[in-house]
Amino acid sequence: MKKKLFRNCHWFSLTICLSSLLFCANPIVAQNSLSEDVSVQNARAETDRYKSVLNLSDGKYKDVYDINLKYAKEQNSIQNLDKSRKSTLNAIMKSDKKKAKELKTVLDKDQYKEYSKWLKEENEKRKVEIASIDAKEKAAKAELKSTKAREKAEKAREKAEKARDKANKAVTKHRESR
Repeated sequence: MKKKLFRNCHWFSLTICLSSLLFCANPIVAQNSLSEDVSVQNARAETDRYKSVLNLSDGKYKDVYDINLKYAKEQNSIQNLDKSRKSTLNAIMKSDKKKAKELKTVLDKDQYKEYSKWLKEENEKRKVEIASIDAKEKAAKAELKSTKAREKAEKAREKAEKARDKANKAVTKHRESR
């Protein structure tokens, strides 16, 4: 009887473990498909923007979309690495340079010139953002240094006050002993 109960408990536990694994794995699959959808949406939006600005033909649209999708996925994964904003922006700028090389093979000279102009503007915006991040980090370090200096000064003041009290006690003791 005990063996049968133990065997049933064992199978019940195994069933619970397996079903919990399925529940845990489901959000991971959903998250991957969600980031995939974001990459597809980003690539389509960017290619649509290029279509109107660069006057892409249907054939070039497909080629540009394929390149944009490839780099949208790459940049999406860069953003999901949980690195600092500064390193993320630098990585995206590197990715854009690789993408520009690929687009150069698809676009004609005028289209590529217009694309390069747009990319330069985007990279300037990113550089300004990086400079802003650097300035904020520098300000935070200065604030920390200032706080440490204030704490050090406060400790020195307390030490001086203790020394003054000790000296006053010594003077008082000396006067009383006379």
